[in-house]
Amino acid sequence: MNQQMLDELIGAAPPSTVNVEGVVRRTRRRRLIRRLVAGGPTATAVVVAIVVGAGLLPGEQPEQKTVPQVAAPTVSPSPSAFALEAGTEGGRQRILDRLQLVLEQSTTEHAPKIRWIYMPDEPGEKPTPDGHPVMFALDDDTFRARSGVTADGRKGGFFLSLRPTGCGGGSCEPFYECAPPIADCQATRTGSGLRLVRYVDEPGRDWRFYGVDVELPDRKHAVHLSAVNYFGGDGSEPSAPTPVFTRAQLEAIAIDIAETITD
Repeated sequence: MNQQMLDELIGAAPPSTVNVEGVVRRTRRRRLIRRLVAGGPTATAVVVAIVVGAGLLPGEQPEQKTVPQVAAPTVSPSPSAFALEAGTEGGRQRILDRLQLVLEQSTTEHAPKIRWIYMPDEPGEKPTPDGHPVMFALDDDTFRARSGVTADGRKGGFFLSLRPTGCGGGSCEPFYECAPPIADCQATRTGSGLRLVRYVDEPGRDWRFYGVDVELPDRKHAVHLSAVNYFGGDGSEPSAPTPVFTRAQLEAIAIDIAETITD
């Protein structure tokens, strides 16, 4: 019986379920992988690329996966530097706004327990809301702040002035100098070289004042901070043995303010 007769009796062979080309490709790939692994770390990196592409069809490109973008952490901006441009009412208001911002942020950093509270200046004065110092400007381009402060069950007063140190226009408030009767007083410089004077004044009646004067970079203005152990207007009775701000806190805040103001 010849081959033709056998084919006619058996019929057509069923289609093969074996992907011969696929078997050949996998066999070649296994051999290549074994050789690469034996070649060390550099070759192993090639193995990874081969394995990743193992399931791709001929001509098919690897899937491009999108890596989610992680948002950068939000950081509270530091107060930006500002200049003393007091020639217009708008400029004066901007100085007050920036001055208040750096004062409050610096206090939060250096004296986090302290809270701003309303402090009357005279009997019958209309209260202002707690939470912020009172800011105001005078006609001689002097900018001021005042407020009551509280921490650890104690209350006291706080005062700030930003003023020219030269005399003119009928007013004169020169840079603070250590002199009798102030015994506890030191003249020094900040880390950036600005002149600084710190002192403790005890004028009697158990009053105790902490003061810091820092000369600005233009050498024409200075910022002065005072913390007092009374609560209210001038002449009020002491409300605590010492001011609520420490000397170190007051000095750090004064330096922050002075170094934020540009020439």
